[in-house]
Amino acid sequence: MAEPQRIFGIPEIDQPLWTALPPGWLAVLSGTSGSGAPLLAKQFAHAGVGEVPVLFYTTYERTEDVRKAFDDFGWDPGEIKIVNLADEYFERVLVRGLEIARAREGGISLDDLVDTRPTDRALTPFSLTNRMLSDLAQFDSPFRMVVDSVDFFLEVMEPHELTTVARQIRHRCQTIGGHALITVHSVAHDRSVFGLLQDLADLVFELKAEPRHDHFEHSLSIDKVANRPDLTRIWDTVLGEAGWHVQERSGAAR
Repeated sequence: MAEPQRIFGIPEIDQPLWTALPPGWLAVLSGTSGSGAPLLAKQFAHAGVGEVPVLFYTTYERTEDVRKAFDDFGWDPGEIKIVNLADEYFERVLVRGLEIARAREGGISLDDLVDTRPTDRALTPFSLTNRMLSDLAQFDSPFRMVVDSVDFFLEVMEPHELTTVARQIRHRCQTIGGHALITVHSVAHDRSVFGLLQDLADLVFELKAEPRHDHFEHSLSIDKVANRPDLTRIWDTVLGEAGWHVQERSGAAR
């Protein structure tokens, strides 16, 4: 019997879910600050290494910090394409805005600034939506993708643009057998969008950190498995040297 492919590299989760999923699927992972969701997203990316090309979008961490996190758990970041969308947005959009503000403060008109701008800088507007859809179009065979996290998108674009990207990712996954994970670190800013992302997803996970006296206890819930509600459940999670692993909940009934 062929060994099932990996979702997180956690056998208790991978084995039952993989056989229930279609060839291509979209997953959503939510987890508030301190839950460990960013690390689980990296574990998801690492689980695809050696099987398919892996693309990891970060929207809030420095690229070197992402690479270090992979290294710390023995995961080779060299096998993963890391794209820092926050840095790209800053360089292509915010820096330009700072240049204009600085010029105006110094008494230079916008027309003068346009006339004297560097000739080696791209003149086309930067769009996060187009940036990601362009990357998706380049895949013509199975892939693995992580977007960590979409909170940034809701700060710089309209909610419908985010759902458009999510739909495109899911469609591309379904078309060529890709596997994608979108993380949401805060559901407070737009619960309707978060609900729509959950509806679009084939898998929905939530990682929680609950205070217990002098420490936090972590749990991972499988809130949705497409067409298989019998596979939803809650696991206690423990962080080890090789990332997250799960164990039966204390006193849980079987």
